[in-house]
Amino acid sequence: MQQGQFGEAEAIYRDDLGLSGRIQRCAQHPDNVRALHGLVECLQPRGEEVELPPLQTKLAIALALADIPITSSCMCRTKAQPSANCCH
Repeated sequence: MQQGQFGEAEAIYRDDLGLSGRIQRCAQHPDNVRALHGLVECLQPRGEEVELPPLQTKLAIALALADIPITSSCMCRTKAQPSANCCH
């Protein structure tokens, strides 16, 4: 996402969370806090109304259970992604 490849980032988050059906079940991580964070970041600027609310709930639960504060989808990213550029 930080490199401007928003569609690819969204697809990867969906794969990791097991939402795409494209990868084997053993490689899916349905509650991955970073993938949830990234996918939510992708859906918010688009104004997505159906899929976003349950994902935000899952993210809130995952964030509450995290050992450390999670503020982005990647440990290497130091700033939040500008929402105007996210996933378009």
